[in-house]
Amino acid sequence: MLHFDVNKTIVMLDTIQNIPPGDVLNGILSECAWGRQVEGANGDVTKGWLLDRPTPSPIRPADSEELLSYLEYLELSLPGKAKDMKKKREQIWKKFTEPGEPGEALRPFYEQLQDALKGEGRMVGTKMVIPAFFELVSQLASQGRSFSVVFRTFGSDLPVVQEEFNAFCAGLHPKYPDVRLDGSKPGFPDLRMVPENTGSWYRDAKQTSLVWGSTTLEEDLKAAGGDLDQFLADPANAQLRSSTGFETVMKDLTAKTSKPCALGLRDYFPYWHQGGQHGPFGKPLLVDTRDHHRHHIFFDDNILLDDLDTKIVDVRDKTGREIWPVYAQRYYLCRAEPLLAILDDSYYVRKVEQYEALFHRKKQALLRLRAATLTVTSMVRAGQLIELGQTSKQTYDAWKGDRVSLLSTHFSTSTANLHEEDDEGDGS
Repeated sequence: MLHFDVNKTIVMLDTIQNIPPGDVLNGILSECAWGRQVEGANGDVTKGWLLDRPTPSPIRPADSEELLSYLEYLELSLPGKAKDMKKKREQIWKKFTEPGEPGEALRPFYEQLQDALKGEGRMVGTKMVIPAFFELVSQLASQGRSFSVVFRTFGSDLPVVQEEFNAFCAGLHPKYPDVRLDGSKPGFPDLRMVPENTGSWYRDAKQTSLVWGSTTLEEDLKAAGGDLDQFLADPANAQLRSSTGFETVMKDLTAKTSKPCALGLRDYFPYWHQGGQHGPFGKPLLVDTRDHHRHHIFFDDNILLDDLDTKIVDVRDKTGREIWPVYAQRYYLCRAEPLLAILDDSYYVRKVEQYEALFHRKKQALLRLRAATLTVTSMVRAGQLIELGQTSKQTYDAWKGDRVSLLSTHFSTSTANLHEEDDEGDGS
């Protein structure tokens, strides 16, 4: 189950804020450029940052803690989530690599990214989706894998993405002319996104719902007064179908994806915005942590790698219980790096392989634990275990001379991760 955000994850323009590709590239580089805060010339806040590293990178330099990205510098210098402050920062980073600006030295990288987007099969005319996404879908299909794609967005761009994805499935993409995922090729699924597989999330403090048949629920509901139940009860909306509650929604999604397909789901921005743009109010991802046959991976450039907040994805189980962000990030959430995704068509292929390996290790560890538990249980029932503290005098203890008390032993903080890192081991 591959969930893909749209803006800056598979499409390098921002349809929500109407930011064109050129400005988006400057924004990407402002997040990946590392420098130092300095005294701005004549108090000019835009010049109070000096580039330190000649090459952009999505990874923070480990050797210099004082370095900060240009975007981080702007957020410190012009703080606040208010629209006017966000607009001020946006007007500055849009020009980041232009002559006379702090990122001027990175202009060659800007041009490299621009050339990549203009290459064959890339953002030409209405072609918006980058090849890294199509490369993943093409490879999974050619390997005979069972998978579904779920497009997730706060914006109104699903119809355009649907048109391009369906064209790709029909073999109309210039870089993938041999692909046939429209039901016309024996042995290959029909992945085209159809109207009945599109819908909108709705969230408030009391409920989470998924309404099928509309990707404009946010605007329509606002125009109708904001009450979802009244809106759905209107005869004019009889064609819409909804499911409410985490468990019901999860069953609905599981049924929809019982065979490979593509879904287009619009997430509910008002709830995320009202919640201060934090993970528990964001895009729902419902998973069953005990299900080893269905693996969800959510790609989004806004995912925060933090132990308390994912920022934009709300990962829960079917009962609605929140899943710890660190656990979610290890198996289900992948922060997409647009800088790498634009330049490397195999970027998402490698990311899926990485998360699949982690998911497989978790599965094997749980199976070994289950086997050990059953073994101990059977031994207890057979009376083969000696009660603690009742060790026989004849029992040979090979470690008697080396054993130390746990109470007097110091463990580093990394010890807690050994069971994760040592899963593969020797199979013991």
